[in-house]
Amino acid sequence: MKKAPFVVTAALLSLGLATGAWAQTTTSPAGDTKAKRDAGTSSSSEPERTTWSPQATALESSKLIGMKIRSTDGKDVGQVDQVIVNQSDGKITHVILSKGGVLGMGGEKLVLMWPDVKIQHDNDNPDRWVGVVDQAKVDRAPKYEARKEGESLPAASPSTTPSTSGRPAKKR
Repeated sequence: MKKAPFVVTAALLSLGLATGAWAQTTTSPAGDTKAKRDAGTSSSSEPERTTWSPQATALESSKLIGMKIRSTDGKDVGQVDQVIVNQSDGKITHVILSKGGVLGMGGEKLVLMWPDVKIQHDNDNPDRWVGVVDQAKVDRAPKYEARKEGESLPAASPSTTPSTSGRPAKKR
């Protein structure tokens, strides 16, 4: 009677060993570059890449989005919802501050000028960053309204562009 659990255990163990041996002998197609990378060889068409890390003074965008914003007297104001980047020079121009709400819903979104936000290490957690801004700037900040892409006039509408002659534009 005591042999039954031993036999079942032995059968399961041998089945597991057989499955493991089968998995080790499975081959992949010759042109499979993933298999070559996994095996430690590289394809001649894929160059070796060097590694790059940002400087210690650099701040990654993932650290900016969601970063807490506090007033100069230490009160929580909100968090960074978005950053606005100037397309022509690639520099951040504005920060969209999410203020209030629950889990990002129902809060007010305000626009702050990027130079008005001073970035520093969080005193409570040195691994995090915090933005500090003068409360008066927050109080005067305009509400944010996202640009509506793809929104245009219907094709059949008349031109609303004034003509250079001062007369209405002619219809075609």
